[in-house]
Amino acid sequence: MTDKKELTTRTLENEIVNVDDQESLDRFLGQLDHAKSFASFIDYFHSLKQVKDQSEADLCRKSGIERTYCYHILNGTKAPGRDKIIRLCIAASLDETQTRRALEAGKSAPFYAKSRRDAVIRYAIRQHLSVIDTDILLEDYGLERLE
Repeated sequence: MTDKKELTTRTLENEIVNVDDQESLDRFLGQLDHAKSFASFIDYFHSLKQVKDQSEADLCRKSGIERTYCYHILNGTKAPGRDKIIRLCIAASLDETQTRRALEAGKSAPFYAKSRRDAVIRYAIRQHLSVIDTDILLEDYGLERLE
């Protein structure tokens, strides 16, 4: 089992295959109890430095989400869907790993390697494209824009 390594999903996935008795199961579950988890997308999102460094008005403007709805998401009264999470992550300049974690925290479908749309979105995130430029790139490939 890991000691002080970051308990990423990948690390935990690699370790769970070695759980073969109740003692190792107890140790594994103990790690889960200490792993940082977030109750919602917004809890995770607000924990990030890139988000703290920007005003809510800037995040809403850059995300392209309707202002009132965006503020409802940011104050936790509305749970965003997958595309809204991606829009906010791009607006906050989050990297691919942070965006993946935001999707997990929001209980949304993860990026799927066989999805052309997800491949384009992941490329846009790695290239630090804006939401508008991401939508243009999606359209260039005949794919649905971010909702």
